[in-house]
Amino acid sequence: MYLTRAYLNPRRQGAIKLLGNPRALHALIMGCFPDQPPTPPGQTPPRVLWRLDADDVRRPVLWTVSPTRPDYTQLIEDAGWPAAQTPQWESKPYTPLLDRIETGQRYAFRLTASPTYRTASPAPDQRGRRLPHTTARHQLRWLTDKALKHGFTIPPAGAPDDIGPDGEVPLRLQLRHRGKNTFGKRDHKDKPIRVALTTATYEGALDVTDPQALRALLTTGIGQGRAYGCGLLTLARLNK
Repeated sequence: MYLTRAYLNPRRQGAIKLLGNPRALHALIMGCFPDQPPTPPGQTPPRVLWRLDADDVRRPVLWTVSPTRPDYTQLIEDAGWPAAQTPQWESKPYTPLLDRIETGQRYAFRLTASPTYRTASPAPDQRGRRLPHTTARHQLRWLTDKALKHGFTIPPAGAPDDIGPDGEVPLRLQLRHRGKNTFGKRDHKDKPIRVALTTATYEGALDVTDPQALRALLTTGIGQGRAYGCGLLTLARLNK
């Protein structure tokens, strides 16, 4: 596995086309893996996760986690700073970090996800509709509800017995950004449709409870919309 960081130039025409269309960016990313073996018919290709961090609007950062190392030379030529003196993309093996994860460790993390829920089934042989969570409260609860299944918990922001004004224990978790993006794609009948993607970017701290489950999350993602830049959770050293 590889973790890759690349910088985009939002003033370039190529970047402008990509930054507003997650489907187009996904297609470009998937074309940047020269060493990816062909996928046998009927099988799903290996998961490539990606996330676009635009905290610095002058230099958005593209992160990817992938089974093989990408070659982002063309991406930088089209949408980055090809003449920069410093490297504009870098890949590192991800396995050493995954192997270091142990129960009880605490990390800072970042995640952009598409938090959703499913409505009640209208009939015994039918599934309910999948809808996005649209309020900050429900988006935060979506992640805390899923945490233990994926090998971690969110630690309290203060003393464990501190209670917030809503009657709940404040956690080391915040929503950095909430958004909704609409873009075009084609359905299975090749008809043009519009896709509305609701996203939430989380930042906070996590405590490892199940290293194997957390490693699975880090390499396969969480939630819906993974082809559109959602589901990639990254870890960092925590400055206590």
